[in-house]
Amino acid sequence: MKFLEKSPVQVPVLLDKEGKVGRLFGLWAQPTSYLIDRRGMVRSRSIGIVEWEAPEAMRIIDQLLQER
Repeated sequence: MKFLEKSPVQVPVLLDKEGKVGRLFGLWAQPTSYLIDRRGMVRSRSIGIVEWEAPEAMRIIDQLLQER
C-alpha cells in the first residue's frame, strides 16, 4: 500500500492483504504487475516499476486487446 501512496497508478490494483493471491502467483517482489488476457490467463509479468506508456508495454497491451 505504501508503494501506491508514493506512486499512484491509473489501472486496477488488487490489494491482497492476506497474501493469498500472491502465493498463488508466486509473488516475491513488490511491485509486480501482471497482464491478464480475456480468458484470465497471465500473459505478462513485470517486476518493479513499469512505464505503461513505453513502446514495449503499449505493444503488449495492444496485442492483448486485439485478441478475441
